[in-house]
Amino acid sequence: MRPWLATSLRTRLTWRMVAMQALVLLAFTSVAAIPILKLISEEQGLDDGVIEDIAESIQRDPAGGLALVPDDDMLEKAAEYPDLWFYATDIDGNGVQMGNIPERADDLLDYLPRLNSANIADIGPAEAPAALVRRHDSAAGQLWIITGGGPEIRFKAIFGAIANPIFLGLLSLLTIVSFLVIPLIVRHQLRGVDHVAAEADTIDVDKRGIRLSSEHVPDELHSLVAAVNAALQRLDDGIERRQRFLADAAHELRTPIAILQTRIELLPDDEQRSRLMLDVARLANLANQLLDLQRLDADLTVFQPVNLVDLAAQVTADMAPLAISAGDEISFDAEVDTVTVAGDPASLSRAIVNLIQNAVIHGGRKTAIHVAVGRDGSLRVADTGPGIAEQNRQAIFEPFNRIVPLDQGAGLGLNLVRDIVVRHNGQITVGDAPGGGALFEIFLPLTSPRPS
Repeated sequence: MRPWLATSLRTRLTWRMVAMQALVLLAFTSVAAIPILKLISEEQGLDDGVIEDIAESIQRDPAGGLALVPDDDMLEKAAEYPDLWFYATDIDGNGVQMGNIPERADDLLDYLPRLNSANIADIGPAEAPAALVRRHDSAAGQLWIITGGGPEIRFKAIFGAIANPIFLGLLSLLTIVSFLVIPLIVRHQLRGVDHVAAEADTIDVDKRGIRLSSEHVPDELHSLVAAVNAALQRLDDGIERRQRFLADAAHELRTPIAILQTRIELLPDDEQRSRLMLDVARLANLANQLLDLQRLDADLTVFQPVNLVDLAAQVTADMAPLAISAGDEISFDAEVDTVTVAGDPASLSRAIVNLIQNAVIHGGRKTAIHVAVGRDGSLRVADTGPGIAEQNRQAIFEPFNRIVPLDQGAGLGLNLVRDIVVRHNGQITVGDAPGGGALFEIFLPLTSPRPS
């Protein structure tokens, strides 16, 4: 892509400012050359570029004198300007001439070595009265040349000035300096945009209420910042409405679910009752998951020292009837009696419940579920079901993602577990259980030295 068409504002500003400087310099040179050219034309009249052509046509003869050996440029000048004349001499008085030298110029010929530069306005005939005197260093040595009747100063001198090495050097220097300085100036002026970008990078669904600051940005971007902040406010309002809806819906569901569970418990104890109890437990868990989502979004977790062994044992005991009614076995053990972590008991309990219920739902009938707590702050939930293929072990933690479509559950349980673990600065992994099946491991930081 061409730099001046780049999508980067810094690049486009840099190139266009450099191009503008070059155009301004060219325009200034062109405009300034007109009065300078007029002044020179009035004072000098003739183009002194012919002096160089004359000097290159003069050589030394074998005797050490000066001889005229016209080259192609000199012959072309002589043909174009029939009135062209000149006389050249060196410090020793050797001279050479061409054309008709005006009578008034004869008196100056002996004194040429005393002149370095002169513009003579009225020395020749009426059709070519002006003459130039210049000292010039040539291959034949230092020469003093007087000439007239040659080319006058024209506007081509402007192009000569632009092609002058001094001008080209100045233009190159300004271009290099521009490429070095302008990016620094542009970067300094746009640093407020980088500041706003850094602020925007901190915005997250879990960190609402953040707004972009317009303090460091140019005035032209204030309306954009205000529009973005207004959009963020609308998003926050929408999320808050969704949270209220989820909370209200979950609370409304809990009452009929509890009534339904009570009525099912009054039914005769048979296989149909067990299946209904499992279904209503799943329904109750879905309502609790919705409440947990709202609770996590609202950041209502309260961290305190928690004995992970007691917490996991209690949850396992509470989930035992559900597992048994589904035809599964469930057990618990711990390496030590006390493993203290910093956490929210309600959230951690919900995470363990979801892992156990996940094993009940996906492990199949007659699954052995084992819950264990390690001295290093780890909690493991293993089952003897079909397990989870390695290519699916990351996707199962995404919301509403299920490997095998089922007619129950919403795919929120494992996503909720991961969010709870992350909020507790922990990690969760899934792998193969020693006896086959799935193994979920949660690692939480300890709040006290590891028990011996």
